[in-house]
Order: sequence, then structure tokens, then C-alpha cells
Amino acid sequence: MRSLLAAIYLSCLAFVCYAAPKEPVVINLVTATWEGYANPDETGYYFEILKRVFPAPDWQLEVQFMPFARTLYLVEHDRVDMMLSVYKDDVKHSLLSQYPVELDIIDAAVTPGIAEKWIGIESLSYKKVRAMLAYRFNTLTPAPMYYEESSDMLTMLNTLNAGHIDAVLDYRADLMGLIPQLKKPKSFVILPDVLKAEAYFAFANTEKGRLLKQQFDNEHKKLIDSGEQARLFKETKAKGY
Repeated sequence: MRSLLAAIYLSCLAFVCYAAPKEPVVINLVTATWEGYANPDETGYYFEILKRVFPAPDWQLEVQFMPFARTLYLVEHDRVDMMLSVYKDDVKHSLLSQYPVELDIIDAAVTPGIAEKWIGIESLSYKKVRAMLAYRFNTLTPAPMYYEESSDMLTMLNTLNAGHIDAVLDYRADLMGLIPQLKKPKSFVILPDVLKAEAYFAFANTEKGRLLKQQFDNEHKKLIDSGEQARLFKETKAKGY
């Protein structure tokens, strides 16, 4: 009898020892492509932070790349768990990370005439300014602009190049990448650091979203306090992004 009980005990112990490993928590994440920050191959500054906050194998990222306006819609309607890079005023329903992940720096492509007399963002007062859909750069400055948004950056740059508008607000890397596709040789000037704003990660306002935010905030604070976030950001900026 004792030998039978011992066999049963050993069998149970073996089952515990060889039980299937715990399944990872899957995070449905959406993001626009931000060169140097959220690259299509899931590299860049944002993903370096995510790897440290949600390390494998306990966490598994399921990433979809899409236009920014679409990512904003999905997280605001609790269709996904998380999205990357928003300003405080971008979301009404979703939850923001407790601390910013970076200081977002926006550049501008402007006509030569505006570049020659540039004194700051005030130089775009009452000028025709364009930006990508849902970026809402006009909310970052009190300067009154004739501001519109579109989903086609190349068309905006061609319009600027033809002198029909005064400026396009975006990121230098993205602007430079489209120059070879212009209809005519580039005539505009790219000015750096015309606007700045703190950027956050956003989470769905669901039970899962709140748990993910808690995990992120706790681990993110460690990255900030240790200087790791500053180091990663410095490396990214050193590469020209």
C-alpha cells in the first residue's frame, strides 16, 4: 500500500515538474511607423523600452503598424490594448502612462522666404500649414495658423514645393525620406526643433489595459530612475532621429 502511495506521489510530483509552462500575456499593440522609434521590423527607441518593461517570455507583443489616426481610434474604442506615442490631449477615454517616454521634437519644411526670416514658430502665424491626419500640431502653439491635415505627406510636400502652401510640420527623417519622390527638385528648407511636446504611451480603459498600465508604470519608473531611458533616447538622437 505504501509503495502504491509512493508511486502516486512520485507521479504527481513528475506532473508538477513537467507541467506546461505558463502562457505569456499577449499585448495587442498598434502604432504608426516612427523612424528610429517604431520601425516596421519592431526595432527602435519605443521597442527598446517595451522589451525592458514587458520582457519575454512572460509577455508577448502582437504589433500592427497603421496610420496614426487609426491607432488613436482603436485605443480610444478599446479595440486594442495599447498604442505608442500620444500627447496628453490626444486621448479622452484611454489611459496614459504615468510618465512621458520622450520629449517629442517636431521639425518643419518651409518656403525659402519664411526660412530667411524665421524667428520661431510665430513665423507661421496666418500661414498655410499642413500636417498628417490627427497629429494636431496646431494645439502645441498659440500661433494662429491656417492649419489643415491630410493622409498624404508626399502630396503636401509637392504642394509646398510648388509654393501653394507655406509649411509642412513633421519629422526630419520622414521629410528627408520623401525628397527623392518629389515631382520637382526640392526648393523648400527643413528647419529643426520648431515644436516640442511630451509623448506618452496609451492604454485601453479596460481591466487588461489598467493591468498593463500598472506594469508599465512600475517598470518604466525604474528605467527613468536608473538613467536607462535617458541613455536609450540619447543613442536614438545620436543616430539623427
